[in-house]
Amino acid sequence: MRIRLVTAMITAAGALAAQAAVTPFGAGCSFQSQVPAIGNVGLPHLGQAFDLTYSGPNYTYNSAQQIARPHLALGLQAQTTPIPANLLLYQPAGCTGYLVPLGLTPMAPDPVLPQYEASFRFAVPNDPGLIGAQILAQWLMLHTQCGFSGCGLSAAITSDAALITIGP
Repeated sequence: MRIRLVTAMITAAGALAAQAAVTPFGAGCSFQSQVPAIGNVGLPHLGQAFDLTYSGPNYTYNSAQQIARPHLALGLQAQTTPIPANLLLYQPAGCTGYLVPLGLTPMAPDPVLPQYEASFRFAVPNDPGLIGAQILAQWLMLHTQCGFSGCGLSAAITSDAALITIGP
């Protein structure tokens, strides 16, 4: 009886520790009076999908001949990397990368609006071995300035980041 009770308590504690969560941390940097942010719709449960959302500067081309395209960075290891101010033409101070990216996904153009998609659908495989796994995510908005001589990267703007914990 005692062994069953202890086993049940350990199992319950493990299940509580592996609850699905998207936990933001850090801070985004300000650009054009906006601070990019990461968000989510739904939670990362086995065999289900949830969305990571982006809010911040986002346009395919504006009257100032600029492009603001969000990219989603995913990684497994945290690392704080400040982006030096004035590295690029419009680079503001206070932009920080919070992860070592294993992948960077540029958002596709929106089919209707003059901007890029502002969310990424993340499908979680139905593999019980993933319960409790953690992934880091952060948005990187690459700003491009165009002119007579073509287009060039002019700023790398970061959002806050999120720790994603996969739950049952």
